[in-house]
Amino acid sequence: MKDIKIALVGSGMIGGGLAVNALMNDYPTIIYDVIDLNKVRATIQNVVQIMVDAGAISEEKGKEVLANARYTNDLEEAVRDADFVQECVPERIELKRSVYRQIQEIRGADVIIASSTSATMPSVLQEDALYPETILVGHPYNPSYLLPLIEVCGGTKTSEENTQKAMEIYKGMGKVPVHCKKEVPGFIVNRLSWSAMDIAKENVMNGVCSVEDMDKAIMYGPGMRMAVTGQILTLSLGVQGGLRAVAAKYGKEPSESDLVCADGVDEEIANRPEKWGNTVEGVEKFRDKMFAEILKAQGLL
Repeated sequence: MKDIKIALVGSGMIGGGLAVNALMNDYPTIIYDVIDLNKVRATIQNVVQIMVDAGAISEEKGKEVLANARYTNDLEEAVRDADFVQECVPERIELKRSVYRQIQEIRGADVIIASSTSATMPSVLQEDALYPETILVGHPYNPSYLLPLIEVCGGTKTSEENTQKAMEIYKGMGKVPVHCKKEVPGFIVNRLSWSAMDIAKENVMNGVCSVEDMDKAIMYGPGMRMAVTGQILTLSLGVQGGLRAVAAKYGKEPSESDLVCADGVDEEIANRPEKWGNTVEGVEKFRDKMFAEILKAQGLL
């Protein structure tokens, strides 16, 4: 077992999924809710079964997860030894603030509190808190039990130390944390998702294509590329010489954003594990292999 103790406050599919992630990765984990604990256990059992059926974990690991899970209706019991609290209660600001006050009255400033909220800025959550520097957003992506993404966003009073600790804890849970450096509606990913949805609906409503063809266009084109190399790296790979050369293709000079993103792509490629490719040629080879694997899984190759 790891040294960090985790408490999940709220046991819906988001909280249950994150609890299973923590338990899968050997964090001592307790799950709190105000509802009947038999319902909480059923949620965790359901998530574990989904993971087993999907081939994400073995039946043996699933049994181990269930054996190590702890449950309580007592908030003090849940958080009194916790180093990290993942809050997954309903999206009501006053409820969240009330829960934070109770937690901080029990644990003081010795526990990081991360909210799964997708809509509320961390600075709003911090208002009237006893220790606002310990409060941040840790927003997972649905389904939380399987998709590794966690967006970590601190408020105006969140300490950098606590932000970095949260990201390390999430890494230990098998997640892939990304740091949202500014408080913006939708954080990083929903802003992108909303923009794509707006264009998709526009195409359907303007008679450009059917809903089915809109989804196919994403699934078998940019969506597949983005799943392997993101968006900025994907477009950089589309031009010989990368983003520094893309403007010249159209007889223009590179923009400031071209150059900033080109530097970022260089850094990104250098930071990739060797098996993912840490040269342009290596990335392209990995990309094509992954495309083939995805298409085989879909029965298209």
